[in-house]
Amino acid sequence: MALEETATPRQIRAEHFPDLDDEVMYPRLSEAKIEKFARLGTRRTFAPGETLYAQGQRDAPFLVIERGRVRVLDRKPGKDVWIAEADAGTFLGDIATFTGEPAIAECVADEETDVIFFDRSQLRAMLAAWPEMAEPVLRTMMARREWHSEHGYGVLRLIAPRGSRRAFEVRDLLERNLIPVRWYDVDTDPESAPMLDWLQIPREETPLLVRNTAVLRNPSAAQVARELGLRAEVDGERFDLVVLGGGPAGLAAAVYGGSEGLRTLVAEAWAPGGQAGTSTRIENYIGFPTGISGSELARKATLQARRFDAVLSSFHRAVELARGPEGLVRVDLDDGQHALARTVVVATGARWRTLSAAGVERFTGAGVYYAAMASDAERCRDEDVIVIGGGNSAGQAAAHLSRTARSVRVITRDDGLASTMSRYLLERIESRSNIEVLTRTEVSAVDGNGRLDYADLRNRDDGSVDRVATSAVFVMIGAEPCTEAVHAMLELDDAGYIKC
Repeated sequence: MALEETATPRQIRAEHFPDLDDEVMYPRLSEAKIEKFARLGTRRTFAPGETLYAQGQRDAPFLVIERGRVRVLDRKPGKDVWIAEADAGTFLGDIATFTGEPAIAECVADEETDVIFFDRSQLRAMLAAWPEMAEPVLRTMMARREWHSEHGYGVLRLIAPRGSRRAFEVRDLLERNLIPVRWYDVDTDPESAPMLDWLQIPREETPLLVRNTAVLRNPSAAQVARELGLRAEVDGERFDLVVLGGGPAGLAAAVYGGSEGLRTLVAEAWAPGGQAGTSTRIENYIGFPTGISGSELARKATLQARRFDAVLSSFHRAVELARGPEGLVRVDLDDGQHALARTVVVATGARWRTLSAAGVERFTGAGVYYAAMASDAERCRDEDVIVIGGGNSAGQAAAHLSRTARSVRVITRDDGLASTMSRYLLERIESRSNIEVLTRTEVSAVDGNGRLDYADLRNRDDGSVDRVATSAVFVMIGAEPCTEAVHAMLELDDAGYIKC
């Protein structure tokens, strides 16, 4: 991977700014509240043109503006885009301020500006001491993140052929870790060629990941995780609680542990949310009567866990548990680090079973996928796709993809879906005219010229094979437990599950 810094010689103003009168984006603080902030934080002054926090900066501060005005910039190769401004009587920051993610925008003083400064630990302490302020602060932070993502500001740009497995892994890592990214297909997206021309990088050298003013050439998921600091540095540290797995169960354990004052680490092999994080819509999760997307559930749970100071480490798989010093458990991680724990919660969940069909390995991540992310619907617009499986995950994926795809074939080996899929999903599938359910059928092969073009469907009753055109196959055929790391200390059954 090569990392190249490019100059930013000019600044342009975005056509539309968020409205300073928007009570969610820019909540107005009374003088009494500002004085209370001042008692809990530290006053600082910034000169005109001085940076309050930089784009890409981790642990960016939370700032209350007492006097002055600032501008918010999205730094891109060759230009700075002035995307917003803020004045006295409100506060700065989006959820990156709270979670420690890289800041997705840069904040610069337009004039001499007085602020009340809080670093991450001070912010948490302030909200703990002032709980009635926590809800409006977090609501504004999430609203600002949504606004940035909606308008494409602070979004990473992935330029790659659609069939690039390496690029797919990077996109999957970023999206699952709730980092905004847009994929520019070099074959079909008209914006990709001008970007490559400006960067003076030939198409043959893609994939590229453009982050702020930096260009990462042909990055792997591991390199991106390291560049963005997704893995925590915890080598040799002691924790009251180490949670293995960052799905809903693991994040819930982190919230409960952190809220009780336990020093908590969550080690997650890929990204917060687990398999639930890939669901386009979850409608049977308690507390959300109208449903919630997997990514939104993961974001809210992650934010809640970090609010209680839990350390969340992504792309960080536990490889072994062993007895440590002083009665502690030693948790060895896949990058050579280890952590020591008084208590370990195993919430490693399961991984999708892989499809056994000719050509699958060749097209995995390049036409064959084991999750259907929210962005996949747009990528499959007006195309023919296949969903394999008869459970709720398959039903959710089929319903979501059918909104934009020309056709969706649901393939199941069984006689139907009624015994394996929730009724509400079955009714939704039956109501969509572009969804076809093929029972007693399996995918025996996939093929294509550089990218997935075809799938062979075999009838399980008579053995006949029908070749159909498709651009994507989404595989959801059950799962198996992820318990390899705990076998030395815990007893497993023949299927790999922990014995109770």
